Amino acid sequence: MMQIQQGVASTLLSLGKIHEELTEFSRRLLREYNFGSEVALVHQILVEPVKKSVEFTSFHRLTVSIGLDFADSKEIEIAARILIEESSCSASVEIRTDPGEAARERNERMITLHEETVDDIELSAAIKFLGKAVKNLDNLADLLESLTERHD
Repeated sequence: MMQIQQGVASTLLSLGKIHEELTEFSRRLLREYNFGSEVALVHQILVEPVKKSVEFTSFHRLTVSIGLDFADSKEIEIAARILIEESSCSASVEIRTDPGEAARERNERMITLHEETVDDIELSAAIKFLGKAVKNLDNLADLLESLTERHD
């Protein structure tokens, strides 16, 4: 029984570290880019049942007002997910943007700016994949250049 508890604790600690790294990454985006004066940043950990599996998501959303008092806004979503199934796991890291209500009226949809995915692996390999994929976000070219400018 003790080994199971240690395994669960180790898994949760690893996922917590990944969440902290994405939290810092999203805060760094706020510091490095000019989003304007009305910006909200939300960090969430979601744990949801999916059939006979469980999905853990480290979710970070930057909401930028493009109307008065957020009447319309665009969003940047950063998520690291791991789906833990009975015999295998899958994991993904993605950055997506929603251009806002006015853009949706012009049939513009959610745009994926970056995505890395791995399927059908063991839990420890899925956690290692997420850790590396999150660290690699810093090495990517300017993901947000089409959305906003960097501060000088």
